[in-house]
Amino acid sequence: MIDSEKHEFIAVMTTTADVYGKEIKNERIAIYWSALKHRDMADVKSALNRHIQDAERGRFFPLPADIAAQLPQEASAWLTADEAWAACPKDEGVSAAMCDEIAASLGIAKDLIDMGDMIAARRAFIDHYNRLTDEAKRESRKPKWWASLGHDKDGRHKAKVEIVERNNLMLPPSERLALPEPDNDSAISMKQLISSIPKSNITEEDKSNYLSEMKEKLGMNTNE
Repeated sequence: MIDSEKHEFIAVMTTTADVYGKEIKNERIAIYWSALKHRDMADVKSALNRHIQDAERGRFFPLPADIAAQLPQEASAWLTADEAWAACPKDEGVSAAMCDEIAASLGIAKDLIDMGDMIAARRAFIDHYNRLTDEAKRESRKPKWWASLGHDKDGRHKAKVEIVERNNLMLPPSERLALPEPDNDSAISMKQLISSIPKSNITEEDKSNYLSEMKEKLGMNTNE
């Protein structure tokens, strides 16, 4: 839910309280909002309806946990250890969506990867990753995704898409972000750059300045 839906949420909770012959104070509604605001409004309303119709639980005014129990199961924000091992880059050429826990676990396994002992590397990675994510789950922390961009340009867009997809798992539908568009590949060879230099009345210094300016425009400032 988003802040603009707070008034609707208050109205829904007030109406639900009326069904049970109760009054609910705004201070108490604020607790429900805090516990449920990461979920979609439509899902929360449906969950309240299911609770009211439940032959056992529905006899009592719902606690936040009762509403949560009626909500669709959330997709886990955390990759499993096997998924994380499969997704993490094993060499510098690979681009990947990363979180701090994957990066730290990959650091533990790096020497074994460099030695070519992938079985031991996988075991070390998984053990460390499980410890870190178990601790994060106990503290109700979510992964913070970032891009590890390797030399392979084709994989960079895929990594950026994965970051948005994984962050969207932690957001209600109304706040989810659109997937990024493919990068405009402005790659150009040095031979092509040199061939574009004006042929007359140009010094070596002018040539060097021209090349620097063109590389900056093509590689860094795509708005121009």
